[in-house]
Amino acid sequence: MATPDVAPQVRPARTAAQAAPKAPASRKTKKPSAAPVLILTAVAALVIHILFCLALGGLGTRIQWHPFGVDASVWLEASGGGENQFFVNPILSFLPFDLLFGFAIAVVTGFVIRLPFFRDRVYHTIVDLKKRLQLQLSASVEEIESILRNDPENNARLLARREDINLDSVQAEISAINEAQQYLSGKGSWRSGMATYMRFHFTEEYSNIVTGMAYGGAAFLIIVVGVRGLKFIPASKPSFILFALGVEFTMLTLLAVTMIFTMEEERTDRILKQMVDAVKGGKKAAGLREPEPEPALQLTRGDYERMVREQMDKKIMQVMADKDDDALRRIALDLVTKG
Repeated sequence: MATPDVAPQVRPARTAAQAAPKAPASRKTKKPSAAPVLILTAVAALVIHILFCLALGGLGTRIQWHPFGVDASVWLEASGGGENQFFVNPILSFLPFDLLFGFAIAVVTGFVIRLPFFRDRVYHTIVDLKKRLQLQLSASVEEIESILRNDPENNARLLARREDINLDSVQAEISAINEAQQYLSGKGSWRSGMATYMRFHFTEEYSNIVTGMAYGGAAFLIIVVGVRGLKFIPASKPSFILFALGVEFTMLTLLAVTMIFTMEEERTDRILKQMVDAVKGGKKAAGLREPEPEPALQLTRGDYERMVREQMDKKIMQVMADKDDDALRRIALDLVTKG
């Protein structure tokens, strides 16, 4: 009996595209460029500079610009009649003001139109705040996300039972995260995104730098005014004086903005939480990978118990010295209750 012919199975040849191994997709995201912010700052600073030059011409009785607007001769009406001539370099005089107002306009515009550079800053601030909540609440990533989705009133009732946290600080951070996420999704106001970044990142990272720059600007202004008092800078050429005033004005403005967004309360809850984690042997919240502390900074349980005993001994000695009978009875009852 003849067997039926079976057609041989022919596999299609693999194409060059199929044969070549696919390159693994890179998970690293490139940081947004700051070039748009710099361009906006330069354009806004140029506009501000032109406005200052127009204002300078309006202050004097007449003004004569030299080529390319590098400097100008300004005549102002004297108190006793006649005119006083001043030589002003607008570029040097208005440079700090141009940069300050130009950068301020660029920052506000960038947050309003949601430039990628500022969206990235807000996003990383949200990530840091979530890690902070994990550390404070000893919660996992899923639990933090659940808390963020929960109703604020329910969160307040649940978190009020926790005695180891600062309730106001935690609620402020939760509210800031939700408002910043709405900003990133395009639903929230630009002010919420800017406030979250300024309050929980800029002021915490750069407040000391801004304060130091303000003091440095004041020192620079004092030197310039002193040199002017010694007649090394003639009164008819006030450009350098205006530059020093502009530097100090810029530094004080930055300091004022930093203080406006600075949290009024200290982060004692975070410090206490870190101390408890160190006592427990460096226990970390779920999902976090923090660098291990130095061995010299670790506290053993024996060290912690010794510190507590020393504090209790001092308190008992103080109460006995004051002869406070009610306090002695409370301490005795507390010791009996705790066994």
